[in-house]
Amino acid sequence: MSTADSFDEVSCPICLDTLRKPVRILSCGHNLCHVCLVEYSRTSTTSLSCPTCRKVIHVDSNSVESFPRNWTVESMIERLSISNKEQPTTSSTGSVRFGGGRNLSSQELIQLQSLVEQDMKEKRFDDAIHILRRIVRSVEGYHKINHVINLVRCLFETDQIEEAKEFCKDLQSTLNSENFASATKNICKNCDVDLRQLAEDFVEKDYKTSIRLLKCAFKVIATLHSGVEKLDKLQNTAFRMTKVAQEMSRQNNGNEFKSQFGFMDEITDDMLRVTDVDLKPKCKKIARCLFNKALCFKCTFFYSQSIEDNKQAILLMKAAFGDDAKFYRVVGQCYNNLGAAYEADKQLMEAETAYLQAKHVYEAVTDWNDDDNKQSSIGLTDNNLKRVSDQYHNS
Repeated sequence: MSTADSFDEVSCPICLDTLRKPVRILSCGHNLCHVCLVEYSRTSTTSLSCPTCRKVIHVDSNSVESFPRNWTVESMIERLSISNKEQPTTSSTGSVRFGGGRNLSSQELIQLQSLVEQDMKEKRFDDAIHILRRIVRSVEGYHKINHVINLVRCLFETDQIEEAKEFCKDLQSTLNSENFASATKNICKNCDVDLRQLAEDFVEKDYKTSIRLLKCAFKVIATLHSGVEKLDKLQNTAFRMTKVAQEMSRQNNGNEFKSQFGFMDEITDDMLRVTDVDLKPKCKKIARCLFNKALCFKCTFFYSQSIEDNKQAILLMKAAFGDDAKFYRVVGQCYNNLGAAYEADKQLMEAETAYLQAKHVYEAVTDWNDDDNKQSSIGLTDNNLKRVSDQYHNS
């Protein structure tokens, strides 16, 4: 038997380390460390799914002690003189470095990833967590990024929020490393999609973690994407930040959003730096980003900043499209948001003018999704205009 085969025989599928005594053998023939089996069985007292083959195993008398010890494997461990201490190893075969003094081959990693994907698809999040937690703690460098994202998702789904938050901090630290750009080949190109969705899901649980995840997504987008795709992803990141701003406002913490001014500027600046896109589509996407940015500021009571960004978005659209700018919904949205910011800031005359402009644009717009959406927006703008007009003329 080769050394590699020996390692495979004495490796625990849960901790990915050398099996530790006592070694328990399941009815399906696979081995686990006793301590790993105890931890793994906590999710169910009557049955468990083998982490290797996924066979459902009945637990007799509600105790893992019912599983026999594998004396043969324990003897093999002694003969091979394998310890659990970290031993320096190198690999020239494309394997991934793990703790415990051994490498995990690419094939083994693929098998584990397949199990995780299956568990997550079938919503066996606790089973996936057992595998992912061990992988994340052992894999070095940027190989672990995709695993951390999956682990955070599973922890979120099982309401283990505090641990999920800690892994988010670790993820941000990894992505902020100076070597990140040179390691992008080890990162899933579209992992920013998962990060942005996680950020939205986290908003009500912990908006600070949502911001952290969106900054992670921004880092990935800035490094891995280009062209129209990059513009769309950055604009969506700004849109997700509006959810954060709304939640901060709901919790009466709107003033804290001031610390995110720089991040919002980074998103816009990165969009401006995109060069391989036609000017008009680029301007439209940047205008929508500015609208989202202005909406964030309005939600968190920074009205002057909101007014400024709405004006910039409108000017950008007019510069790109001329008189045809009035045919685009984003212009009407900016005027409407501008009116809301002016109104909140007690500038009623300016609010009335902005709402009136919004109504004119909405009536001319040609890129509505449907007529109901158009009529609803016009109706809401009419209500805003009437309310402000009454306040202004009666003041």
